[in-house]
Amino acid sequence: MGEVNQVVDHLKLEYKGIFNIKELFGMFGRWYKESPYEKGGDYISEQRTHHGKCIEYVYWPWKKQTDYIRHYMKLRILIYDAKKVDVMVDGKKQRLDHARFLLYLDGFVENDYESRWRDTPLFMFIRTLASKFFYKRYAKFMERMVIDDCHHLYEKFERFFNMYRSFRPVKKQPHFYY
Repeated sequence: MGEVNQVVDHLKLEYKGIFNIKELFGMFGRWYKESPYEKGGDYISEQRTHHGKCIEYVYWPWKKQTDYIRHYMKLRILIYDAKKVDVMVDGKKQRLDHARFLLYLDGFVENDYESRWRDTPLFMFIRTLASKFFYKRYAKFMERMVIDDCHHLYEKFERFFNMYRSFRPVKKQPHFYY
């Protein structure tokens, strides 16, 4: 394993309200298909509590930029107290989820991920000199690419939750609201 630089540290998105969990993961699945990132080791955990359903997803999307540099992200999705709620959408009653959503997003750049320059101390010294002095601008460019990808995914989640800001639960509305 080569040198790993964390360039995005815990980009956090928090939302509490009404949304559709199935559509959320559908949107994320479409992003996976459209982006050049491949699936890494994924972790899924679901628990039922007396408050509702608690879900945790951890994704490690990665992409090989060159034979020397690899980008990857750590995407941690936490959904707490998910319950089904009836809401009015365009005058029609729909069944959506009410939950607390947390997203933590980290971005990494890994140099020498195949460990080709780690065999001897001389190779490690040459690798360090090359990356710190000769390829400094190239390394900054690669870091900027990971930062842009992380912020693009973050904005995609923000836009998704912006759709659900106007929905109101049916049982909590006063009778004169309609």
